[in-house]
Amino acid sequence: MLGSSALYAQNAVLLGEIVFEGSLDPAAGYRVAVVQGDFRAEQSATQSGAFSFGNLPSGLCNIRVSSPDGQSFKVLHEQMLNGVKPLELRIEVERPRLELGEVSVSAQAFKTTEETPLSIKNINWSEMQRMPGATLDISKAIQSFPGVLPKSSFGYNISIRGGASSENAYRMDGIDLPTINHFSIQGASGGAVSLLNMDFIQGAALYSGAFPSSMSNVLSGALELDLRQARSDRPGVRITLGATDVGATVEMPLSKRSGLMVSARNSFSQHYFKLFNIPVLPTYQDAQFKYYTRIGDHADLTVLGVGGWDSYRVYTEGRGSDALLYNVGYIPEGEQSTEVLGARYRRFRANGVQTLVVSHDRITNDADKFVGNTREEADRQLRYRSFEDRTRLRYERVWDGENSKFTVGGSLEAVLLGVDMWALKGSLAGVDTTNLQTALGYSQAGLFTSYAKTSQDGRGTLNLGLRMDASNFNLNMVNPLAQLSPRASFKYQLTSHWTANSHVGRYQQMPAGILLAANRANNYGRFTRFTTTDHLGAGVEYQNGKTYRVSMEVYSKRYRNAPFLVNDQIAYANAIGAYVAVGDQPSLPNALGRARGFELFLQQKLKGKYWWMGSYNYGISEFQTTSGEWTPSVWDSRHTLSLTTGKVWGRGWQWGLKWRYSSGTPYTPFNESASALVSSWDILQRGVFDFAQVNSQRLNPFTQLDFRLDKTYSHKGWSLSWFLDLQNLASGDIPLMPYLTVVRDPDTKAPLLDPNDPTRYQMQLLRSDTGRTLPTLGMILEF
Repeated sequence: MLGSSALYAQNAVLLGEIVFEGSLDPAAGYRVAVVQGDFRAEQSATQSGAFSFGNLPSGLCNIRVSSPDGQSFKVLHEQMLNGVKPLELRIEVERPRLELGEVSVSAQAFKTTEETPLSIKNINWSEMQRMPGATLDISKAIQSFPGVLPKSSFGYNISIRGGASSENAYRMDGIDLPTINHFSIQGASGGAVSLLNMDFIQGAALYSGAFPSSMSNVLSGALELDLRQARSDRPGVRITLGATDVGATVEMPLSKRSGLMVSARNSFSQHYFKLFNIPVLPTYQDAQFKYYTRIGDHADLTVLGVGGWDSYRVYTEGRGSDALLYNVGYIPEGEQSTEVLGARYRRFRANGVQTLVVSHDRITNDADKFVGNTREEADRQLRYRSFEDRTRLRYERVWDGENSKFTVGGSLEAVLLGVDMWALKGSLAGVDTTNLQTALGYSQAGLFTSYAKTSQDGRGTLNLGLRMDASNFNLNMVNPLAQLSPRASFKYQLTSHWTANSHVGRYQQMPAGILLAANRANNYGRFTRFTTTDHLGAGVEYQNGKTYRVSMEVYSKRYRNAPFLVNDQIAYANAIGAYVAVGDQPSLPNALGRARGFELFLQQKLKGKYWWMGSYNYGISEFQTTSGEWTPSVWDSRHTLSLTTGKVWGRGWQWGLKWRYSSGTPYTPFNESASALVSSWDILQRGVFDFAQVNSQRLNPFTQLDFRLDKTYSHKGWSLSWFLDLQNLASGDIPLMPYLTVVRDPDTKAPLLDPNDPTRYQMQLLRSDTGRTLPTLGMILEF
C-alpha cells in the first residue's frame, strides 16, 4: 500500500446550487471555479442557481464563487473530491449591495457574522479529518485554535478563554446538544471520545465571545456544527476504522428533494487498553441519523438524532504497579447514556426566514464503587443514579434588508432532573456520609432580538442585541429584567484587507443540573441565581480575500453570582478531579471570577500544495477565595502556542505536523496528614484535597508533537484511504495532577503503616505524567 498506484483517476464530480443567504432563492449567473494546484475549471450557474462539473481530479481543491460583475466572491477552502460520490454543495452568497464608496471592500474568504465579527473560527470536514493528533475527533481538532486549553490537570475538558468546561454550548444544524463527548462528567462537559460521527459534519464554527443572542446558557464558548446533506444520486456506504472504534455510515436519496444518513460506531478500546496496563477499560457505542427534505420551493425540514451509550470498568487484573492499584482503588464503574432527537423547520420568505426548532434530550449517569472492588453491598462506597431530561423549543424570525438585518425570537425549555446518591466522601476530619435524593422540574424561557446595520459605503457594521431569560426555579429568577443581557459589536473596514472589530456583552447561564438538585435537597434552592459574565473584546484582522488571514484580539471577562461550593469552600469553576459528577453539594451564588488575555491567530488555507496555521494565547483566569484573594483557576494556562502545517502531493498523499506548547495549569494539593489516616484510606482509597490551598501548585509546561500521514486510492466506484497518526511523537512528558498514595509492601502490595504513627499509613507522591507515543493506524473505505 505504500507504493504508487494508478488508481487515482480524474473522475470526480462536483454539483450543487448557489442561493442567496437566508433564502433558497437562486443566484443565477454566479461563476464557480474549481482550483486544484495547476488545474482549473470554471462555469456559470444556471437560472436555477445550479452548477455541475464532471471528470475532476480527485483530492483537495478550493472552490471560488464570484458574482457576475466580479465585485464580490466567496472561497470554500479544502473541499475533498473523489470518484466514489459527487461532492454536493449548497453555497450561500450575500445579496448584491449598493455601490461601495472610496474604499474597495475585499470579500471575506473566512466567515464571520454581524454579531460575531472576530471571536469566531471556522473549520471544515477536510481540515478536521486530516488534523494531526485529532484521529477523527472534533473535540481534539479544535484544540489548534487560540483560547482552547490543550490539556487540563485532570480528565478531559473543553475550556475556552479560561472558562470552566460547564460554560459551553453546542448546537448542530440549529438543534441544541447537551454534550458532544462520551464519558462526560455530570456538571461539566468534555470527555475522552467524541460522541459525534465526523462523517456527518460539513463544517464547524467555534465562538469564543460575542455569542449570538439566540444562544442561551453560554458563558465562555460555543460550537456550532453544520451537517452535510445525503448524496442525491444513489446509496453509498462509508466504513471507518478510527483510533478507538469502528463505524459505518449509510446514506441514500429518498426522493429528488430528500435524503437520509444513518451511522453507527462501536468501540474496541477496552481490548487494547489492557496492553498499556491502563486502569479504566471504556466501552461505548453511538448512533446518529439525519433526514432532510425540501418542502416546495421555500421551505425545508431537518430531523436528526444522536445516541451514545457508555460503560466503564476498572482493570483489576492488570500488572500491580502503585499507579494501577491507586487508580483501580478509587475509580468507580458505571454506565452513561446520551440521547437527542430534534427537528428544524425553516420557511424562507422574500425578506428573510422563519425558523422553528423542537428537540428533546436525555442524559443518564449511573455509577457504583465498592471498597476492594468486591461488589459486595457491605463494601459499598458509592451509589449514584441520575437523569436530566430537557425539552426545548425555539422560534426565530429574521428580516434581511438591503443594508440591515433584524432578528427577533424566543425560547422555552422544560427540565426534569433527578439525583439519587449515597457516598462516603473524605474530609479533613475523616469520612463523611453524603445522602442526596431529589427530583425536580422547572422551566426556563427567553426572548431575544438583534439589529445589524451596515453603512452606505459598506465599511462599517454595527450590531445591537438583547436577550432576557427567566426561570420558575425560584423567585430570584422569575423576573426577566433581572437577567437582562445587552450586547453590541462593531466592525469597521480600515482598508481593503484590514478590519477593526470590537464587542461588548453580558451573558447568563442557569447553574448545572447537579447544583440545582443539591441546592433543592439541602434547602439552598432559594439562594440560586443565574451566573453572569460581562465580556469585552477588541482586535484587528487582515484577510487577503483568498487563503490567508491574521487576527489579533484582546479580551476580558468578569464573573458574578457564580456558584460557590459550601462544603469545599471553593468556586464551582475550580471543581475538578472527579469521575462521576462535580458540584454534588450545596452552593451559594457569591463567587467572583475574571479572565483576560491576548490571542494571535495566523492561517494559510490550502494554497498550491501547502497549508499551515499558528495560534498563540496569553490568558489569565482567576477566582476569589473566601479571604478575598485572587488565585488562579484550574483553567489558568497562561501561555499556549500551536503550530500546524501540512502538504498535499503526488497521487493522494498528504502529511501533517502539529507542535504545541502549554505552560502548566494549577491544581489543588492533597492534605497528606488527613489522607494518611487508616480509617479514611481503607474506605476512600484516595487522598483528601486541601482546599485551603486551592490551586497553589502548578504543573510543569509541556510540548507535544503530532504527525499524520494519509494516502488515498480513488476509483470510480470506490475509494480507500489509510492514515498513520502518531500522537506525542517525541514521547515528551505531558504532566497531570500527581497521585498521593500509600507505600506498599513490594511482595504483598499491602499498605505499610507509619512506624511513628500507627493510625496512619506511609504516603508517597507519584507522578502521573503520560509520556508514551500513541499510534493509530486508521482506514476509510467508501463505495
